[in-house]
Amino acid sequence: MMLLGLALEGILCVVVVAPLAVGAAMLGGLLGRELALRIKNPGRKIASSIAVLPLIFALEAAFPPVARFETQQSIEVRAEAAHVWKAIVQMETIEEPLLLAHRLGLAYPVRGRVFGAGVGALRYGDFSTGTAIERVTEWVENKKLIFVVLKDVAGLRELSPYRHVHAPHVIGYFTTRETSFELVEKSGGLTEIVERTSHELRLDPALYWLPIVRHVVDHNNGRVLAHIKKQAERGATAGLSDRASESADMESRTGFLLARE
Repeated sequence: MMLLGLALEGILCVVVVAPLAVGAAMLGGLLGRELALRIKNPGRKIASSIAVLPLIFALEAAFPPVARFETQQSIEVRAEAAHVWKAIVQMETIEEPLLLAHRLGLAYPVRGRVFGAGVGALRYGDFSTGTAIERVTEWVENKKLIFVVLKDVAGLRELSPYRHVHAPHVIGYFTTRETSFELVEKSGGLTEIVERTSHELRLDPALYWLPIVRHVVDHNNGRVLAHIKKQAERGATAGLSDRASESADMESRTGFLLARE
């Protein structure tokens, strides 16, 4: 309540970290009680408590301060690579379902737009917490797109009674380093999209936070791929309709000219 009342944390962060905090408190309480019951000499109690500190520090130092991980997901699209490519470089607003955590403030992608073409072009990725600026490092039209993040967005928008919460872990403690989309053409007019991302987590303890972060990243990437699939297939269907309409119009004109002759 003090963290919320002093605008140091948001409700979502307090809820997510609660199992870790409660677990540590219960373990410490049980250990302290066991020591108090077993050790009768007060001096030895203090000495034993101090002796445990180096072990705690050693365990903390053993865990890496930075955790890096990569993800890979794929999806098949009933559209040619050109339609899929267009859906990637000019991504419309994503309307796929959100997690409850997203509704409570966790960042999620909204749309993406590439300005220019080729290596060096800029991509603006709109998220619920702001706009990420990215630079294209590899561009093979209709086949492969890779971009790195130049400016990342906040990982979440704190849910709090206050308008602004200055929690230090919101910015810089989780970053996306690189994202790539690879298109693989298959038989039957199908195209497979393979999305790969790499990330960096600077939030201790990583063993606790990493599974949570990976789950959220996988869900976000899944939303993006599902949206690209729908947008590309919609574009392919519209293209077929336009061609059918043009063909029918041409046949109509040809029939009219033949009738006149």
